[in-house]
Amino acid sequence: MSEQKKIYWKGLEQLRNDESFVQHAHQEFSNDESDPGHSRRDFLRMMGFGISAATLAACETPVRKAIPYVNKPVDIDASIPNYYASTYINGGDYCSIVVKTREGRPIKIEGNTLSSVTKGGVNAQVEASVLSLYDDFRLRKPKLGDKAVSWEEVDKEVIGKLDAVAAAGGQIVLVLFLPSISSLRNMEPLVTFNMTLFHLTVC
Repeated sequence: MSEQKKIYWKGLEQLRNDESFVQHAHQEFSNDESDPGHSRRDFLRMMGFGISAATLAACETPVRKAIPYVNKPVDIDASIPNYYASTYINGGDYCSIVVKTREGRPIKIEGNTLSSVTKGGVNAQVEASVLSLYDDFRLRKPKLGDKAVSWEEVDKEVIGKLDAVAAAGGQIVLVLFLPSISSLRNMEPLVTFNMTLFHLTVC
């Protein structure tokens, strides 16, 4: 039985024995210099356009417009921070601090070196407390139970409870731990408004 040798063609040109293929059959690569209609410059141009378009699409960010002040506050200048002395209180922890703000937004907490108690010393908990101001799960409005209410409704509820205690002849005691000057001043009109209420200061 005679063996049949398989024959393979490189393409239809070889199968049909086209004149152009036969002419360049002895060469590994064809040197056909006919103009294909596109130059190397066109290829590089399209390649550069494709890369640029892909880069811009990947790096596209939302547009944020900066709106200038109509009446700019005196103490606010763009890119210049302001510093305010304040007090950090968390339970029984106390610290005198300086808050760095930009356009009204606190961005950093440092120790107050003018404090005779802390001498400017703070710990990591105090420095990280600024993050709580930007917590998405913070309460943004007052609540009565699980219902969100307005501050006017809270005032009516508190006044009603105070009046009920006063009518029953009772007294209310508020205990303040490490009070600040502002908290003491806020207590004065509340005590004057309701004579059954007094507060104790614990230092």
